[in-house]
Amino acid sequence: MIRSMTGFGKAEFILPKGKITVEIKTVNHKFLDVSLRLPVGMSIFEDKVKDVLQKNVKRGKLNINIAYDGALLKEGKVVIDGKTAKRYYVELSKLEKSLGLKNGITVKDLAALPGVVSYEIEEAKIAALWPSIKIALDRTLVKLRKDREKEGRALFVDLNTRAKKIKSLLNTIRSRAHLNIDEYRRKFNDRIKDLTGGRTIDIGRLEIEVAIFAKNSDIAEEITRLDNHLSNFCKTITETGEVGKKIDFIAQELHRETNTIGSKASDFKISKNVIDIKGEIEKIREQAKNLE
Repeated sequence: MIRSMTGFGKAEFILPKGKITVEIKTVNHKFLDVSLRLPVGMSIFEDKVKDVLQKNVKRGKLNINIAYDGALLKEGKVVIDGKTAKRYYVELSKLEKSLGLKNGITVKDLAALPGVVSYEIEEAKIAALWPSIKIALDRTLVKLRKDREKEGRALFVDLNTRAKKIKSLLNTIRSRAHLNIDEYRRKFNDRIKDLTGGRTIDIGRLEIEVAIFAKNSDIAEEITRLDNHLSNFCKTITETGEVGKKIDFIAQELHRETNTIGSKASDFKISKNVIDIKGEIEKIREQAKNLE
């Protein structure tokens, strides 16, 4: 079943001395775009987390936040880079003097600057958290998938309804395709009579003109191709995985064939149905932007 790109998932994993919480929000995006926030000292997991995400989510903008609340945070140590703090102090003192300021630079000011104070936790202890993070991440992805599938089912109903409407409109076009030629024969015959004052016309000439028109306005091939694209569309919306781009491509092909039918047909009802089909196709393309 198709999945929406919009969804939410949140899960926890309880440790003997702590808790890991993973939260993922996803919205529409042309490609897969991951924005990841990790706890202090856990940047070593960035590649692993992204690898798991790429295997489970094919398209969408993902905002993922991983939080850790546990004893390990108390086992780290504060590291102060005195050389960096001194360089900041020297340059800031120059700036302060040039601006004529007299507020004075405090330790608090320096500690807030990048690279002055850091919090380090033993890497081996951090690395040992990965299995727990992976469990919490997997649980979150299960909930996210269910949420995306729920919205996907609603999208399926909408797309399937539009496909049925297009099918019905196409059947009407098919049933009236021959009238396109019959109507032209009648109008051409009347026009010739008007021009000749009602005298008998050359039937052979009339049939030649009608045959030329029939060749130029034959929409049988376009109807067949449109029907085939529609069948492919109905099959695709029952598939799983990354189908949004494929559906958008099929919609383009549906639009192409419909346009050609519209340009060839002179029957009013065919033209009206062509307009209605185009409207449904545009709605399909809008919905395709919501699909993974």
